[in-house]
Amino acid sequence: MQGYILNTQKVREEDLLVRVLTPTHIHTLYRFYGRRHSIIHLGNKIDFVIQNDIHEIKKLREPMHLAFSWERDTQKRYYWQQYLKLLNTHLQDISLLDTFYYEHLELGAKWLLKESPKRCILNLYARLLSFEGRNNSLQNCLICGKPIVGDRVLGRGIVCGHQECMQGEVFAQYPIEQWLGFNGEFLNDEEVDRLFNLLQKGL
Repeated sequence: MQGYILNTQKVREEDLLVRVLTPTHIHTLYRFYGRRHSIIHLGNKIDFVIQNDIHEIKKLREPMHLAFSWERDTQKRYYWQQYLKLLNTHLQDISLLDTFYYEHLELGAKWLLKESPKRCILNLYARLLSFEGRNNSLQNCLICGKPIVGDRVLGRGIVCGHQECMQGEVFAQYPIEQWLGFNGEFLNDEEVDRLFNLLQKGL
């Protein structure tokens, strides 16, 4: 079985609880001496075996790191881990899930070979918003419900509003529309930085 490590939590002195996203499930597994194994890290893709135990939590066995060449780039690895940390929080109470999420991470791992990490993560985020039905039309204010003319404020989760109605980052409509339509190349570097700051507040 293959999956991506979404989270690790220390238990006892050297053991870990490991949360792994696979094509159809998020498994929470016990790993003996997990802190001694360098492959048990947030963001790693692993091949592994689940050992079932009637009386105890299922165990993570025989993990093998399925490494990507970009993992040698500390910046790419850092932003990848930040995204998976946000995704773990976003999917906190879920165990069964659509195959989209696994394929989503597979796509991101491929994109990181060629794209800058922030742009890659933002392009992934646009697809996540679309899949979950949260892609905003950007036409009406979340607070007052009235149409927005000109620049708009974006808040956490890419909700939008008038500048006088809510706090957040101010953007022109066109580049955000293009980004949400999977054309992230229309974002300039400053817009990428500001959108990424919003992303870090939560998916």
